[in-house]
Amino acid sequence: MASLDPYLGVLGSRLAKHLLRRATFNITQARIAEYANYTVDQALTNLLSTSNKNLNQPIHYVSGNLTSPSPWINDDSIFGPVNYDNGSGSQRQNDFLTSWWMDEARRDSSLRSKMTYFLFTNLTAPQKDNGDSAYYYDYLMLLEHFCLSDWKELVFQVSINPRMLEFLNNDENTVANPNENYARELLELYTIGVGKPIYIDDNGNVAFEGNPLNYTESDIEKIAEVLTGWRFDKNQRSSMPLNGESNGNIPCGYPVPSDHNFSSKQLSSHFDNHLIPAWDPTGKTESQKNAQMEAELRGLIDVILAQEETAKYICRKIYRFFVSRNISNEIETEIIIPLAATFRTSYNLEQVITQLLKSKHFYDADDSDSNDEIIGGLIKSPLDLALQTITLFHFPVADPIENGELHYKNFYQNNIINNLLVQSAHPPFGETTTPPAGFPAQYSGPNYDRNWFNSSTIIYRYNICKNVLFKGAFGFDPTAFIQEVVTDPSNPELMVTTLTDMMFPEAPSDERKQYFIETFLFDGGSLLQEGDSKYYYWESLWADYSQGNKVNTVKNILNSLIEALIWSQEFQTT
Repeated sequence: MASLDPYLGVLGSRLAKHLLRRATFNITQARIAEYANYTVDQALTNLLSTSNKNLNQPIHYVSGNLTSPSPWINDDSIFGPVNYDNGSGSQRQNDFLTSWWMDEARRDSSLRSKMTYFLFTNLTAPQKDNGDSAYYYDYLMLLEHFCLSDWKELVFQVSINPRMLEFLNNDENTVANPNENYARELLELYTIGVGKPIYIDDNGNVAFEGNPLNYTESDIEKIAEVLTGWRFDKNQRSSMPLNGESNGNIPCGYPVPSDHNFSSKQLSSHFDNHLIPAWDPTGKTESQKNAQMEAELRGLIDVILAQEETAKYICRKIYRFFVSRNISNEIETEIIIPLAATFRTSYNLEQVITQLLKSKHFYDADDSDSNDEIIGGLIKSPLDLALQTITLFHFPVADPIENGELHYKNFYQNNIINNLLVQSAHPPFGETTTPPAGFPAQYSGPNYDRNWFNSSTIIYRYNICKNVLFKGAFGFDPTAFIQEVVTDPSNPELMVTTLTDMMFPEAPSDERKQYFIETFLFDGGSLLQEGDSKYYYWESLWADYSQGNKVNTVKNILNSLIEALIWSQEFQTT
């Protein structure tokens, strides 16, 4: 039976790989070996620590040169005193901000980057093609600040965040002209869900769980009224009210009482018929009016999160991101509902994530179902493929200060983001084909992560790893890498075993390993003489290479072997 009971004992290599793949973008042979010696408690203690960023903000890069080694967001001469960039530079700032985040994520040894990205895929407010790079940066920092803390406070801060206010038009929501966009997404995507969540039942059929609907159209209308009157000023980012450490000192929007609906708002039975009473602003001070608007919004969030369906909806999202797309009746009962109960005690994300990632179920140690496909059962997102390939193969990424053009523009932006991730239907923080819902693999049931594969994206997906490693300008040397990770590269069996142990979620069969050996490191025995090892071909090639000969031949063979491994179905899953 599926169990949230904690897994006891040392992880070992297999479970260490599983945890690192699911919880971080940073996986290396050395980290696998380190975590293999940890208990689950020790591993989670490490992952829940705060990693220091290499650079707190991206370096400002313009026209092939760095203006200085100072962060662009603080560069008034470039970014502008009004803190709202414009013209051709605005998209460049957005692009390089994404590149900066990706580089920091691949360095991050903690859970924070993976959690930040999980939050973004759910609380989606993508960057724009022009302008607002400051707000895009602020939004990412807001998600990072709350990635292991209070979901209730996070929802409040997201609701008044300038990037979200603009994205879902709540900055246009007034008492005279209500706008329901954000109110609808607040319910449908960010909190309780529309109802009837899709999952695969125990027989492999599409099924539904939960109430037919979790809210009414009238609820949306009344919630939109609660949300009236919140604004931000694009020209005054630096002077926006700050909420201090409660939100990481991140600029936020502000209330405009003249645009707010202070009348009563009656919610439906889905929210316990909650009534927000009318409030008369006559004769009240501006600070009193502002406080009332904040109190209404916070009270609304309290009511929404008090519903059992809200906690279950959010926990299903967490489960599908970290564990499996398949939520059977057993998983709903034994995993989702207990996780939701934990969540409702304090709405603390760290508590829920810790309970899940420590559980026997996460490590498939409660294996009553041999077909539940937990370890190796999720298809990697294109972002996971790119960043885990960079870290796993020790790819020499250019330094952002010493070579900003190669780092920001040529490697991340042009090669990885534009040529690979965007073409794989995965712009890391950009618009998707189904805004504002988020990325299809996170929202489109019943396939979820299987949506990463389709006829339009498959070639680009396979090329992600190939282009990262083998595109000539960037400097990956397969022979140097093999000598670093394989104790005896002249031994084909040891080489393939080392690589597959490092790269694959599960150890492949002997037959599978032999396929890679015979395809790339064996000539069929044509060179064998009596007494020779059956691997004489590769052994002799490596001996020649060690003497400075046949360098290109060996490099090309290793390129082909690594390319086959990264294209394998095993490496494509996590």
